[in-house]
Amino acid sequence: MNTRHPRRISRKAAEQLLDGATGRGQGTQAGPDQIVSVLAAAAAPGHDDELAGEQMAVAAFEANHLASVANFRREQMIKSPLAKILTVKVLASVLAVGASGGVALAASTGTFSGGPGSGSGPASGGSSVTAPVTPPAGALQPSVPDSGSASASAVPGGGQQQAQTSPSSSGSSSPASIPQTAAGLCTALAADAAGTSGSLTKAAQQQALAGGAVSGALQSPEFSSLVSTAQSAANVPDYCALLLSMPQLPQPAQLTQLPVSLLSQLLTKLPTATLAQQLTSLPSSTLSTLMAELPVSAVTQILTSLPSSAVSQILTALPTSTLSQVLTELPSSAVSQILNELPTSVVSQLLGQLPNSVLSGLSGLSGLSNSVLSLLPGL
Repeated sequence: MNTRHPRRISRKAAEQLLDGATGRGQGTQAGPDQIVSVLAAAAAPGHDDELAGEQMAVAAFEANHLASVANFRREQMIKSPLAKILTVKVLASVLAVGASGGVALAASTGTFSGGPGSGSGPASGGSSVTAPVTPPAGALQPSVPDSGSASASAVPGGGQQQAQTSPSSSGSSSPASIPQTAAGLCTALAADAAGTSGSLTKAAQQQALAGGAVSGALQSPEFSSLVSTAQSAANVPDYCALLLSMPQLPQPAQLTQLPVSLLSQLLTKLPTATLAQQLTSLPSSTLSTLMAELPVSAVTQILTSLPSSAVSQILTALPTSTLSQVLTELPSSAVSQILNELPTSVVSQLLGQLPNSVLSGLSGLSGLSNSVLSLLPGL
């Protein structure tokens, strides 16, 4: 039977055939009775032998059809642009969480590899930061959030730099926390020797510098400039006492071991009351050596700036040789000022110690008071 049609039938003709209408369909060559009979047979209820095994056939069809549709839809979703973006975002989130968690854990435990004193493998006992899984080409690279104490950044080639801890402040003193001036270093040295980080009084500073703990504190390289300036660790306590204008020296007998140029500079800059208290508390031998070693200009400035009571105590404590040297080397105006301000009893004591050669030189000084001239022999 020829079922080919030169043209497709129209919608109206098809509806008429399905409704069992008579008449020739548009564009059909078969008779309407034949088509109507075929459609009627297809629409009729099935016979018992035709319906045998219906349930098994339907179950098998549904199982195969539904499985294939589910797989097909999953493949289509994965291939869609939206699914690709979601996949990349999920992967980036997983990597970001994993990387930040790993960095945070390493920061909390302090086990970063590549840091100072750590090894690069398992034998060093430290954990290393490994490179994350490389996402698909064209995907966005996940950024690792800064943890505050450690950071990891991507490097060319898909690797990752070793995490580095940021410097943090420690409780102990460091070179950055100590003033880089001589007076500031001396203050810090006294505090270290006293075992405190707070401020100390002058008396407490003097006591700390006089104690045995100062030698241990001076072992720190932070105070190397003090040792270098004083030319010895043993000289640092007195050097700091002069810098900080302490009323008393921690090691008075050690004062003359300081460089003469340093002594001259420090003594002449001390307040008058502090200078008088320091010099009058020195042992006689130390005071004698000090006056003999200091330049004349420094001695003149010291003696003329002190009150007469302090000058009397200093000059009477000097041995005859040192006293003669001081009086003959000082300018005549300074000698006249000193002798005129001293009590008569002190002048008489001093003049009684001096040799005739020194006395004859004093008798020719101008500006001496009559009380002093009367004590000079031969006048």
